[in-house]
Amino acid sequence: MHVSAKQWDTEITYSKLQEDLRALRSYFPSPAKIDPESIDPIVVPVRPRTVEERLFKVTRGYWSMPYSKGYGRRLRFLVIDRSINALIGIIGLQSPSADMACRDNYIDVDKEIKLHVVNNTLDAYTIGSTPAYAPLLAGKLVAGLLHSPVIRQEYWRTYAGRKTTQLKRKIPQPLLAITTASAFGRSSVYNRLKFEEQLLAKPLGYTKGYGTLHLEELYPRMAAWLMAEGLHVPAGFGNGPRVRWQNIIHTLQALGLSSKYLEHGVKREVFIFELATNFLEACRNGETPAMSQFSDDGWSAYWKKRWCLPRVQRVPDWFHFDAYRQIEQAYIPMCP
Repeated sequence: MHVSAKQWDTEITYSKLQEDLRALRSYFPSPAKIDPESIDPIVVPVRPRTVEERLFKVTRGYWSMPYSKGYGRRLRFLVIDRSINALIGIIGLQSPSADMACRDNYIDVDKEIKLHVVNNTLDAYTIGSTPAYAPLLAGKLVAGLLHSPVIRQEYWRTYAGRKTTQLKRKIPQPLLAITTASAFGRSSVYNRLKFEEQLLAKPLGYTKGYGTLHLEELYPRMAAWLMAEGLHVPAGFGNGPRVRWQNIIHTLQALGLSSKYLEHGVKREVFIFELATNFLEACRNGETPAMSQFSDDGWSAYWKKRWCLPRVQRVPDWFHFDAYRQIEQAYIPMCP
């Protein structure tokens, strides 16, 4: 389903990603060049029109999920291995959905303040590692780094003092939490993800299995029909973050079709990364947020000891594959 949706994705040109992959090949080393003991991760913010942005797009385009540049507030990060200047993984954050049943039930605040509370969070639309580091369970490393102070600082740098587009209210500070949903049902990456005794990712439940993933092939025809009927919602400020969803809903309603056609059946597990130790109290009672203390270096050392090095011992030939070729091969079905 994901691969089919990617083939109808008009947001990205995979032949261009192939070119960038070749130009940036040094960031995607052979796994044999990686010394697990020496891995030294650092979180790097992604700025527009930079090498970091090209690296982010190359990596995001490799995954089976259709490419997304995110919507609303957007922040992107690389996780770089300083020991060999290679890319370990990426993190992409965006504005959260206004409505998410399992998250809303967990926060449990009045409807009048829910949007304000939700705006104190972000949603991670992409988290993961590159093929060379994946056998070392680096997906867990990258996921844990959602707690990195670098992310909170970048959120402050980017959005402090700015106002929301629709309600013209100041974007709340600081960033209190990040939610995410697994790609394929129950998540082996986020479940039981701990730093010593601290639970980094708290499970909240599952989505209901609705979305637009299975309708990508039809979407261009829907959009053309809506434009002809004067019902199309264009992307842009003031029209909300989920324009694609809005247009598909408008099509179904205008044609008298049931919303059941939005059901694709993939129920994703939802997690919340609470960046404040009193997250619920801050949301419900307005308590001053007590931001948790988190050390990127401490987490990296713990990840090595808990997951990375034991994996090396269990699978001593983990590096016997061509990681670069894996990325390259993933683009071929998408290119004209």
